[in-house]
Amino acid sequence: MTLSHRKDVQFLEECNPALVERNAAEFKRLRDLLVQIEEPARRAETGTQWQSDGSHTYTDRLSEARQLVLHMAEGYDKAASALHAYAAALTTAKSHYANGKRTERKLAALIATKGTAITRTAQEAEPMCQWEDMRATTGVMDFFAELTMDVDDIRDEANRLHDDAGGSFHQAKTAEGEARSVCVHALKQAYELLPEFKVKSGAGGGGGGVDVYAAMADIRREAAEARANPLTHLPGSGPKKDMTGPFGNDPVSPELRDIRMRVAGLPEADDNYWDPPQSDEGRAEWIRNNKEILRAAAQRAGLPEEMVAGIAWKEVGGQPGIFDDGVDFIRQAADAPWGLSPITPENLPDRAGGRPDETSFGPIAVQLRRGAEVLGYDPEHLTEQQRNVVKSALQDPKQNAFIAAGFLAQIKEETGYANVPADQLTEAQMQEIAARYNGGPYWESKKAQDYGDDFRNNLGNVKKAMQ
Repeated sequence: MTLSHRKDVQFLEECNPALVERNAAEFKRLRDLLVQIEEPARRAETGTQWQSDGSHTYTDRLSEARQLVLHMAEGYDKAASALHAYAAALTTAKSHYANGKRTERKLAALIATKGTAITRTAQEAEPMCQWEDMRATTGVMDFFAELTMDVDDIRDEANRLHDDAGGSFHQAKTAEGEARSVCVHALKQAYELLPEFKVKSGAGGGGGGVDVYAAMADIRREAAEARANPLTHLPGSGPKKDMTGPFGNDPVSPELRDIRMRVAGLPEADDNYWDPPQSDEGRAEWIRNNKEILRAAAQRAGLPEEMVAGIAWKEVGGQPGIFDDGVDFIRQAADAPWGLSPITPENLPDRAGGRPDETSFGPIAVQLRRGAEVLGYDPEHLTEQQRNVVKSALQDPKQNAFIAAGFLAQIKEETGYANVPADQLTEAQMQEIAARYNGGPYWESKKAQDYGDDFRNNLGNVKKAMQ
């Protein structure tokens, strides 16, 4: 029986089939837009009679343009189909992964009856690896507090759970891996169908090419005129943003730079770093004092303003910011080799326990990891300078509101109503977004559902405060 470990497929936790489907829909939108263009292009080519020495050039150019549109439409159609199939396979893979984790938790509970992990290596090891060590005749038994443990009475059940978990993880790995290979191959084929546009040097460069900068105003005007066409954007998506390009190891991402420019023109925020409101009256006052910021953040994210303000209502009454800083310091110290080792950050007591990138900052409590994702950074490869920049942005109330709104917009994209416009979102749908905000992958848990219920119950007060 072929087995895999959780670490082999742990990346599936961050994979979201709904977002893959959303990208597939984006490609299909482009395909439909191009198909719409093809018919008038064909009429122009075949229905125009022009007698001139240059008429053949006109006809040739129209034919080339129409063929170009057809090839581009075919490419985007192939890309959409590839992503659609991958999303379905990803759903299957995540189901296998969830089965493996459930079985793994049972294995962990069984192991705990025989010993407690005491070293950092043991604490960080997944239950399958812990059992492999325990059952081995040469196992490193100092991984556990009970040095004289006898595991014979749990061996059969533990072996079964170990193999069941490993089998589920392997099914997840196979389902995702095979589908990804097929998808990547199809995307490469789709890419080959797209033309490669090259712009020669502009005016003044000696190449006689297109001056893109000079043409930008005309391009923007054309875009504004086409904005009413439903094929220019997916339903429910927020306002389009200018493309900002990659930024590598630059400490300030283009997304953060744009947010900073937007908040510069907004009123100063009512901060609650030292003394967060603890009553409904205090929360309402905070919302009223910051309503322009919350409204601007919601508009940028394409969300109802009461959605962003409602989350703020729930979060601004949390612990003072100085406590967040303290938790961040303790978790980083536990994670550092010179710090609190062998205690891992996740095994710290009470609310101190957790990964360093899961620490929340700002009035609308946003985890550092989620903030990094919204701002366009790779959370797995944050430089120390980038981490400090993200943390600083989250601690600023104005930037924090925009980042929280961006995260809520991402959550909406992951739901079954991503195509619902902001002004048509129901209270029930906003309630689900709130539960997802609180619970993440465990949004259906009682704690997250209670959070969503409370969010909905307070919407009336939130709307009054935003008036």
